[in-house]
Amino acid sequence: MKKTLILVVDRDDDFGSKGGVETPVIGVEACCIAATALGIADPEDSDINALYAAINIYKEIKEEGDTEVEVALIGGNEKIGHRSDAAIVDELEDVLKRLSPDRVILVGDGAEDEYVYPIVSSRIPIDSVKKVYVKQAPGLEGTVYIISKILEDPAKRRRFLNPLGWIIALMSLVYIILPVMAYVNDGSPLSNITTPIVVFLIGAFILLYGYNTSEWISVWKTKWTARIKGGSITVSFALISLLFVLAGLMIGYLSLGDVYIPSFFHGLLWFISNALWMMIFALLMYLVGDMADTYISEKKIKFSFIIGSINIVALGLIATGSLDVLLSYVGMGIKNTAMLIVEIMAGIGLALISAFLQRHMKGVIEAAGNNKDADADAV
Repeated sequence: MKKTLILVVDRDDDFGSKGGVETPVIGVEACCIAATALGIADPEDSDINALYAAINIYKEIKEEGDTEVEVALIGGNEKIGHRSDAAIVDELEDVLKRLSPDRVILVGDGAEDEYVYPIVSSRIPIDSVKKVYVKQAPGLEGTVYIISKILEDPAKRRRFLNPLGWIIALMSLVYIILPVMAYVNDGSPLSNITTPIVVFLIGAFILLYGYNTSEWISVWKTKWTARIKGGSITVSFALISLLFVLAGLMIGYLSLGDVYIPSFFHGLLWFISNALWMMIFALLMYLVGDMADTYISEKKIKFSFIIGSINIVALGLIATGSLDVLLSYVGMGIKNTAMLIVEIMAGIGLALISAFLQRHMKGVIEAAGNNKDADADAV
C-alpha cells in the first residue's frame, strides 16, 4: 500500500515566530495543536486555514481506507529567502526520512507556491496541490479589509510596497534629473517637473512606509537618548564624524571654484572626488567611537570593526580610482595611468585581505566551538 503525505509548508515560519510551534510537526493531533497555537496568537493568519485544510484532506483519505496517509507541517525562516528555503529543505528531508512516503499532496494558501513547489518536487513526486483561499466579506468593504490587513504585516508590506515604491521613485527621478541638468547647462525652464516631483514624493512615501521607517526612527531615537544620558563616548565621536561630513561638503563646494565646470555632470564628479575622503574619515571616526564604547563596556574589541574599517578604506580607494578615471576621461583629472591603476588595485587588494581575514576568523571561531563541544561531551 502506497503512503501519501499531506504537507503544509510555512515558508515565513509564522507557526514558530507567532505561535511558538517547533517544526516539523507530524501527525494529525500534533497539527491540530499547532493550528490552535497559531490561531490564538494570530486568528487572521491564512496559514491556519491551510493546515486545517490539510487535516480535512487527511480525514477524507483516511475514511476511504485504501491508502496509508500522514499529515505534516514544516517551517522556514522569518527572513524569507535562502535562509527560509534552506530550513525548508532540512525539515523536508527529516520528514521524508522519518515517514518514507511515496507521494505528496501539497497544501498552501497560494502565496508562496511558486517557491515551495520546486523544493518539494525535486525530492518526492507531488500528486496534487491544494490552494486554500479564506472567505471574506463581499464587495468593496471586504477588499479594503484585506488590503488593510496586508499593510499591517511588515513582511507583506516590504514584499508588495517596496518594489512599487522603487519603480515610482526611480521613474519619476529620471523626469526630474534631465530638466534640472538642462536648466543648469542652458537655463531651460523647470515648469514641467512639478508632476514628476509629486510622483517622486508619492514613491518616497511608499518606500518610507514599506521599510517601516517610523519604527526604525523610534528605535534609533531611544538608543541615542540612552547613549547621551549614559555619557557614551560614541556620542562625542559621532559629533566629530558630523564635523568631518560638514568639512567634506564645504571642501567639495569650494573646490568647484578652482576649475572650469562645463556641465552639471562635471561639477558633480569634481564635488564627489574632493569630498569623498572626508566622508570616509567621518565613517571611520564613528566606527572608532563605537569600538571604544564597546571596549569600555565589555572589555573586548570587535573583530568586525577591523574588517569593516579595511572594507571602507578599500571601497574608498576603488571609488577614488574610478572617479579619477572618469575625471581623466572628461579632461579634468590626472593623466597618470599608473597612478589610477595603483589606486584601484590597492582597493581590490585590501578587499581581498579583508575577505581572507574574515574567512580565517570564521574558521577559528568554528574550531573553538567544536573544541568546546568536544570538551563538553568528554565531561
